Amino acid sequence: MDQISMNRKILIPNILLGGVLLIYVLTFFNNLASLSLNVYITFLINFVVVVAGILKCDLPISLNKINWYFLLIFLVIIPFYQLTSGYAPRSMHLTEYEIIFTNVLILLWCIGYYLSYNLKQTELRVMTGESLVLPKSKSFYLFIVIVSVLCLAYESATTGFANLFIRGTSDFDEDTFGIMIYFLTRSIPAISLAIYLWTIKKKIRILPKYQMYTLSFLLFLVTFILNNPVTLSRFLIGAIYMGLLISIFDISLFKGKRFDILLIFSIVIIFPLMYALKFYTIEQIMSPEYTLEINNYNSVDFDAFQMIGRTIRFVETYGYQYGRQLRSVLFFFMPRDILDIKGIPSGQLVATIQNVSYTNLSSPIVAEGFIDFGIAGVILYSLVFGRIAKFFDYKTYTLKKDSTNIYFIEITFSFLIGYLVYIYRGALQPTFLRLMGFFLFLIVIYAMNKAIHFKKIENK
Repeated sequence: MDQISMNRKILIPNILLGGVLLIYVLTFFNNLASLSLNVYITFLINFVVVVAGILKCDLPISLNKINWYFLLIFLVIIPFYQLTSGYAPRSMHLTEYEIIFTNVLILLWCIGYYLSYNLKQTELRVMTGESLVLPKSKSFYLFIVIVSVLCLAYESATTGFANLFIRGTSDFDEDTFGIMIYFLTRSIPAISLAIYLWTIKKKIRILPKYQMYTLSFLLFLVTFILNNPVTLSRFLIGAIYMGLLISIFDISLFKGKRFDILLIFSIVIIFPLMYALKFYTIEQIMSPEYTLEINNYNSVDFDAFQMIGRTIRFVETYGYQYGRQLRSVLFFFMPRDILDIKGIPSGQLVATIQNVSYTNLSSPIVAEGFIDFGIAGVILYSLVFGRIAKFFDYKTYTLKKDSTNIYFIEITFSFLIGYLVYIYRGALQPTFLRLMGFFLFLIVIYAMNKAIHFKKIENK
């Protein structure tokens, strides 16, 4: 009887989720006669495979789940909607061959990723120790508050306090150092707040309770001022506030398919609302004349599928890059003025060669693998990302059971959940640079913590 009850708890949420996805897909049907049968078959295969991947997810919140939802929304549902409505981002239409080939590459990613994440069921060895744990001293907790306030002071002095609330006035210099500083100053208060929230959630006593809550509120104000939804890009806002949401609530709160519903709600309602804030004031949005369009994805912001197809077109003409794009990612820290070994981002490279006027385009992770190493690159990247996702997912869920320590990986996981969509959309070179800028503060703390730990061992 208990087994039947358990099966119902698993089966019913999956059926409801499948129903929600099916109803949502039906709203995307336009001119069905505009596509060939072969195109329909490839889209159907990918839809079934991706939904199966979603239903296979056993953790409430995971990078694994984000992978499958990105594929479903950005590489299956939205491109299908665009193609059946006759829309092509920047009026660059793909041929039937390019559409089918793109779907084949996406399918290969699904297979490689699934095998990497699921088939090897050996337990990941969970390392513990002082070097992997955040410091639990009062001085450290006061230090991160002071640094966060200094970030606000720095941005206010360089940008102007009022300009922090006006879109387009807090832009950063496009050089490596400028980008790193921009993301560093915005991430420090958010990461510091996450540390406080995890500490409160685990009921670890560092400071008196009233001081913990007071300083947490102060960190929230600093975080909100530097990362308010009106001025920053949607990906950064999504990563920060999703990370804080995971930090403040116990993950078990999202058991079943609650996180899935939150993701769908964010994509259908929150993202279009944030997109509207780019072009309308709050007063205009609240007026009776304004209508929020929840399924109008005929926009250049949703060009992920098309950019894979255009990368295929680029490769067939100019050949593979043989690791040049990956080299640019690995040497993200090297300013071009000192040593110019970095190429231009993949999306910009493709756009420039294909005479697109606006060249700051995305390059999805599937395209990144293909432009460097072809089909082998797509499979290789899928295997690597599958292992990385499993590492963070299962380590976090294991370490969160330790109620006496806060681990670096728990903080990292919280923000990677939202950041992964941005990484997957690409291009990989600029997104990786921003990722490193975002986590630089945490990396420095980890390195110092590691050095102190080794120093203690040597002195014994």
